[in-house]
Amino acid sequence: MRLSRLRSSFLLGVLFTSVSWAQSFGFGAKLGVPFTDVFNGISDDTRFTVGPMVEFRLPIISFEADALFHDVNIRPPANGFPNLTVSSGSTWQFPIVGKVKLPTTPILKPYGEAGVAFRAFTSGGSDVDAASKKGFVLGAGLDIHAIIVHITPELRYTHWGSGNAVSLQANQNQFEFLVGISR
Repeated sequence: MRLSRLRSSFLLGVLFTSVSWAQSFGFGAKLGVPFTDVFNGISDDTRFTVGPMVEFRLPIISFEADALFHDVNIRPPANGFPNLTVSSGSTWQFPIVGKVKLPTTPILKPYGEAGVAFRAFTSGGSDVDAASKKGFVLGAGLDIHAIIVHITPELRYTHWGSGNAVSLQANQNQFEFLVGISR
């Protein structure tokens, strides 16, 4: 009899632990719009951000990792960059942030975030390759927990280090509006 109670208690403990673990892990997608161009002095026609995200959630803090795709169509201005032609490419950005949530209500939780970011340019010449690939991230947003889905609109600032590019300088300050949808 005692052994059966012990088994039942153990199985209930495993069941509740696995359910709480499933609520701590989230995955989904981020969509967004950058407010700044990828390169200084060069207009960028395509303005969107999209990519997958994963998040490990604890009651007050959480950790998030994204893989964000930025499509880039470079059009040099009429009065500068004579050697630059119209081209297209993309950047992949990989921010890793820690979030601190204010415990306000079960449904709405404002948060602040900070972390690091890495990026890779998928096309371009040596000037694009010389752009900085490391930066830091600051942001603020609101975690809206709607039944089983988390919707997280946020404003994010990324400051990239200075690179060694001669003529094509990547913008060091990047502002964007992102919305995450995760489970």
